[in-house]
Amino acid sequence: MPAGVVTAAVVVSLLTGCSGPDVIGEPYHGAGPGGLSSSPPATGPAVGWVDPGERFFVTTYGSSSCPTAPTGIESGDRGPVVTMTTTTTMTGGNACTADFGPASYALDLPARFRDADDVVVSLRFEDAPDVTLDLPAPAP
Repeated sequence: MPAGVVTAAVVVSLLTGCSGPDVIGEPYHGAGPGGLSSSPPATGPAVGWVDPGERFFVTTYGSSSCPTAPTGIESGDRGPVVTMTTTTTMTGGNACTADFGPASYALDLPARFRDADDVVVSLRFEDAPDVTLDLPAPAP
């Protein structure tokens, strides 16, 4: 096997190993107040509707290069339970910038909650207490 092919295979293998967990949903840029700053404001996770009754967003705050992102979703008793994981996909390693800003992701609401008047989103974090947030009832 030519040396260039072996080198390329090793590089691809190393990069794949550093990619972190698979993020679900899509980045969403229509939510979350604020921007990047060096001194974090008192902000916590937030949820809201992208498409009422169909899609919702989750916003968290932290390093812009290692955002906390949704990596799993399951149905709870009153709404979706979303697993949130700090990712290193932007840096490819364990180094993260010391800035602070929002990261938002749009997710599909599980089918069983699409007609519900009261939807509760539970966020399960790997390194922080779980957070439970109400999605407002969709306008008629």
